[in-house]
Order: sequence, then structure tokens, then C-alpha cells
Amino acid sequence: MKNIKYSLILILLLYSANLFAQLGGLPAPFSRMGFNARGIAMGNTMSSVTYGDLNGFYNPALSPFQNEHLVNLSYSFLSFNRSLNFVSYTKNFKLPKQTEGGAGVTFAWLNSGVDKIDGRDIDGASIGELSTSDNLFLFAPSVRISEKISLGVGFKLYYSKLYEGVTSTSFGFDIGALYKVNDKLNIAVTAKDFNSAYEWNTQELYGSVNGTQTKEKLPKIYTIGASYLLPKNLGIVSMEYQTSNKRSNIIRAGVEINAIKDLKFRAGWDRLDYSSNDMLGGSRPSAGIGYQKTFGSYIVGIDYSFAMEPYSHNPFQTITAVIKLK
Repeated sequence: MKNIKYSLILILLLYSANLFAQLGGLPAPFSRMGFNARGIAMGNTMSSVTYGDLNGFYNPALSPFQNEHLVNLSYSFLSFNRSLNFVSYTKNFKLPKQTEGGAGVTFAWLNSGVDKIDGRDIDGASIGELSTSDNLFLFAPSVRISEKISLGVGFKLYYSKLYEGVTSTSFGFDIGALYKVNDKLNIAVTAKDFNSAYEWNTQELYGSVNGTQTKEKLPKIYTIGASYLLPKNLGIVSMEYQTSNKRSNIIRAGVEINAIKDLKFRAGWDRLDYSSNDMLGGSRPSAGIGYQKTFGSYIVGIDYSFAMEPYSHNPFQTITAVIKLK
């Protein structure tokens, strides 16, 4: 029993550590890192972007603007034995008898974890390697009620495994809206993780006397964003302001440049927290590149992002495979 208790404490410490560096110490930090190489390279300023490849994780109101069948497959390279993987599908469509606007949907799965944790008992003897895992499943339908306004809701299912027999399942939802001011300027608002919470029960592990039930609510995050399409299809610039019920106040910015046909260059800056004494200390500059090529009715491409992390010497790198069917 001592071995088990010590192992669980070790995992809790590692799991709660500020390795993901955003709203540190709060549940499900993996869900606030970003969702594909394009978004991460642009500082995750994607809530108002309706040009290019989209997904409803950033804003559930975006999918009516995705014309092709879009599949994203992402893999990230992270320090501290962390993992982050992402799969999504997004497509727009018309509802029955709908003459104006349209609709759309995003299905997505985000997987994360920490492995190769060196488990030790209270005497320092090895008890093997331990690991944690997190999963987030998203179903995000949306409707474009006019040519200018789109509304969406994202239904989220969290499943987390902290230790053998210690798991948590939670259901929450996001809401989002987007307004097209004109052909170049978009404004968007989102509110995320209503009702989302982790509940841990260790009574089966420790017994009814020593075991406990703990509930950890995810932070509710509110975002307002704007994006602008540059003249002559040169690219996109975007900015966001994010706040939460945990008193974070974050500014982020991003840009995508169409310098060469089929090739895009991206850069961004995430987590500029002006409510912190050190505004730049936890921030994350990023850059990336994307290439896509058309083969008949298919478009195939690859995106890459490179982001600096404030608490690691190693960068946060992501590769995303892009597959589109016209």
C-alpha cells in the first residue's frame, strides 16, 4: 500500500506541474496547447480565421466555411516525455430547405499523456515506469444563419487516466459565434468548457477510510478575436484577447503569408499575459511553414510548427498531415 500511495503522489506532482505553461496547475492543460501545426504556428489566433484549413476546436462556428472534406493528422514532439496527438475532420454542408448560409461540423480527437515516469517507493526502490493519459473527443455542429453570421456549439467528452483504477470522465461544451464585417474582416467570440470538470475517486484504491473524492473544474475561457485578409491575397493577420474565471488575461497574435504558390509562411506569439508581473516570461513565440499540392480532386499537404516553451530548453514542434477532398 505504501508503494501505491507513493506512486500516486508522484504522478499527481508531475501531472500538476506547470509543464504545459498555460493556466498552470489547472486540469486538462493539454486542451489549451493548440490543435494543429497551422494554429500553433500562428500563436493559436484561429477563432476568427475563415480562410484556409479550419477546425471547430478553436471556434465551433468555423466549420461552415470549410468547403472541402478536410482531414488533419497531427503529431507533436515535446520534452519531459509528453505526447500530444490530434485527429480531426471538418466539412460544410447545406441543411434541408436552406437557401442562405449553410452549416458544418467538426469531429476531432485530442490525445495527450506523460510516460516513462520513474516510479519509486518510500525507500527509493524502483517499482517500474508509470504513465498518465488524457483524451478529448469533440463533436461541433454549427450553422451559418446568414452570409455574415455563424453560430456553433462544441460538445466535449474528456477521459483521463491518472493511475491504475483512478480515471475520470467529464462532459462539457463550448459555444462560439463569428461575424463577417466584410470580405476581409472577421470578428469572433467563444466561451469554452462549461460544465467540464475532473472527478477523482481513490476509495477503491485506498479503501473507504483513506480514499477521497475530488472534483477539479476546468477554467472557463472567454475569447474575442479578429482577423484580416491582406490585399492581393498576400495572407492573413489575426489577434485575440483571452480571459478566464481564473484571472488570466492573455493576448496573442499571428500572421500567415502566401509568399509563393502552394507555400505559406507563418509566425505568432501566444500567452502574452499582461496580468502577470512578467508579461513575456510565460509567452510562447512560434513560427511555421505549410505546403499543399493538388492531385486531381485531392489536395495533400504538410504543415510544420516550431514554438518555444518557457520552461524547457527544447522546442514544441508539431507536424500535421493535411488531406482534402474537393
